[in-house]
Amino acid sequence: MPLGEAVVYLKRAVRRRFGQDVTVRLVESTTEPGPFPVIIINGKVFSRGTLSYQAIIQELRNLSTLPR
Repeated sequence: MPLGEAVVYLKRAVRRRFGQDVTVRLVESTTEPGPFPVIIINGKVFSRGTLSYQAIIQELRNLSTLPR
């Protein structure tokens, strides 16, 4: 699956589970090549070079149970 399609799928799945409070976006790199995709959650790099829907959902679940 191309990266763009994977991001669209991820956006829809995350929105269904967590509502509008969570956003997913694809950031195109204009610098040197590196391990892509880069997954950022709450401003922190969560993953580089892999796109694991299950790992992202688990991290979002963990964060949603923490006090704000």
